[in-house]
Amino acid sequence: MKTLNLFSGAVVLGVLGAAFAACSASSEGSPPRGDAGGSSVAGATGTAGAPGTAGAPGTAGAPATAGAPGTAGAPGSAGAPGTAGAPGTGGAPGTAGAPGTAGAPAMSCGTLMAMTGDAACCVAAGTATDVAVDDLEDKDNVILPVGQRQGYWYTYNGGGATQMPAAGTTYVPTAGGHPCSLLPLTDTCKAMKIAPMGTAMSALFSAGTTGSLVAPTTASPNVYAGLGFDFNNHFKKSCVYDASAYKGISFWAKGTVPFSAAIAIPGTQPPSATSAGACVPSGTLGCSDHYAMTIAPPPGGTTWMQFTITFADAGFTQAGWGVPVAKFDPSKIINMQFQVNADAMATAAVPFDFAIDDIAFVP
Repeated sequence: MKTLNLFSGAVVLGVLGAAFAACSASSEGSPPRGDAGGSSVAGATGTAGAPGTAGAPGTAGAPATAGAPGTAGAPGSAGAPGTAGAPGTGGAPGTAGAPGTAGAPAMSCGTLMAMTGDAACCVAAGTATDVAVDDLEDKDNVILPVGQRQGYWYTYNGGGATQMPAAGTTYVPTAGGHPCSLLPLTDTCKAMKIAPMGTAMSALFSAGTTGSLVAPTTASPNVYAGLGFDFNNHFKKSCVYDASAYKGISFWAKGTVPFSAAIAIPGTQPPSATSAGACVPSGTLGCSDHYAMTIAPPPGGTTWMQFTITFADAGFTQAGWGVPVAKFDPSKIINMQFQVNADAMATAAVPFDFAIDDIAFVP
């Protein structure tokens, strides 16, 4: 059976080192506002004099007595400042990932450790301007904290495949990437534009993996290997992310073999303590048959090529061996994975080498 296996056992590469804050490494409370002072009370108006009797001139009325001025309201007292939020702990695994070591910028969905009153998954959504996902130039295993996204790179495999970087370890980006193309440019890429070639700042990085696939057997029919990332990993759980502001997603790739690019949604992802999946197997139909398309980089493994997945494309679909989902829902995506499968290979044992770079949503 062919599988894309964005599997719930995959490693999240992710950690934020000393303090990977999902919304921020610490959250600072806003001071409550003081109560407003009372308003002034107007003085009472004097009583008018009685008119004179007819014939004799009227006696002038006594002038009105001025009202006493109102007492000024007391000023509101300053609100007490909020207490500092607890710092996040180390990076959380996604579907089965090892903690990351790289520190990460502030993120948007709370701390990595749940606090009283927090939901199991935060609500995260991007806007049409929040397109950059990751260019890997910060050399860590954490995607860019743009558009309320927070996730980790990881590798995974099964069926006897060998792979580097090894699954279960903190993912380390690969030296050698596509030239900076995300807009707006990250700070690292801005520095590269002005750094002399040959300096440390001029090095490029990507998300790559290499290894070998063995021939499938009756006992082990599913042989695969891949890498991927979560869009919204919250409290050590792969939560859904609202990407309805986008028409699709693009990335640059190079490699020696074709591979699939797949996106999990709740209807295709099996549920677990570390995933917001909701797929239920039915008879011979299993889970993990995600919406995907085949990617075929130029042969040779050295030339970068850009690929774009449009969510509405007919070619972006399930393979058909798993539980069917009538329609891809971009408002509830979970993760994205790039995977090679042995059942797509012609020989008994095939080496693979591919890399991904400059991932961005298409508004």
